[in-house]
Amino acid sequence: MKIIALILILFTATASQAEVTEVSEQHFVISINTTIDVPSSEAYDQFVQIGEWWQDSHTWFGDASKMIIESKAGGCFCERNGEQQALHMTISQIIPGKSIHMTGGLGPLSSLAVNGYMTWNFEATEDNTTSLKLNYRVTGFVNQKTADWAKAVDGVLMQQVSNLKTRFED
Repeated sequence: MKIIALILILFTATASQAEVTEVSEQHFVISINTTIDVPSSEAYDQFVQIGEWWQDSHTWFGDASKMIIESKAGGCFCERNGEQQALHMTISQIIPGKSIHMTGGLGPLSSLAVNGYMTWNFEATEDNTTSLKLNYRVTGFVNQKTADWAKAVDGVLMQQVSNLKTRFED
């Protein structure tokens, strides 16, 4: 069963375009473009249920079911586990069913002197599937090689997009 899941993840990852599109000593940009085989409204609705598809190993407290996205400007992409709480990003713009924009340093980037701006765009296609475009721009002081951070963040985000896509596979 684990082998089948791994094959599905690898196939899904190769069916998507993910790349670090820019990198310098002070910034990096990650772009992920993929297709999800459901209508855009369905893909978006599943996206905001982040606790159902985000990977446990990429949370602060080890349980992705404790993660939420408050779908409003100023809302929280947060993890709440009783008294333990973490703000991952803040919602800066939302167009329900179409896009969510977030600001902040995701994961360990939050402890660095960086700013991040992430967009998730869900576009309907002619064949009633979803074109998902994820863009994450990070800039500021990074205490290690920026290219290494970019590669690591790209890998984590690609895994999360793959997890979202597998919610619709049977």
